Amino acid sequence: MAWRTQKPLALSATLDKGVIMSKHTNEAIAPWYRQPWLWFILTPLIAVFIYGTAYLILSIVTHDGIVKEDHYKIARGYHRDSSKLEAAQKLGLSGELTVDNLTGDLVLKLSSSSDKSWDSLTLELVHPTHQQYDQNITLKPLASSRIYRGNLPAPIKGKRYITLSSGNAEDIWQLRAEISPPYEQAKFILDAGEKK
Repeated sequence: MAWRTQKPLALSATLDKGVIMSKHTNEAIAPWYRQPWLWFILTPLIAVFIYGTAYLILSIVTHDGIVKEDHYKIARGYHRDSSKLEAAQKLGLSGELTVDNLTGDLVLKLSSSSDKSWDSLTLELVHPTHQQYDQNITLKPLASSRIYRGNLPAPIKGKRYITLSSGNAEDIWQLRAEISPPYEQAKFILDAGEKK
């Protein structure tokens, strides 16, 4: 029965003034929060939790203002409203926009199969990803002609989507185009065809 009272040396420890000592090595065992393997495992987990929380808050607080087309929601799907483009096709509208990025001049030659004329047109230059770079420009006709003129508030950099629409509420139509640099004396065709 002597074997029941003896303790193995490697597993026994004594409590001496709150410090756990190992009889095998006579060294103090560090508390749990000073163990290097614990922090080796916990550091990536804590970092993922902090970054995940930050991105969750950022995604909830910020607004996606990217889509500038006529979309509406039916059930779980989004559908595009093409009634403005169809109205422009019925009027036989198309245009040629000349952009001079150095001087900021915009000249639009509008052609139509009807005899309608408009007092002003609205030209939207939409940035593909940042709403803060969008520009809305009012184009005015030159001497009752089909040539409209306007000025850029700031030079254009990078790809843009153009939307041209009438200024009055009873005559709603729209022409669209996608443009890319260079913009020095560049000419772009606007039409009522569906964008792909």
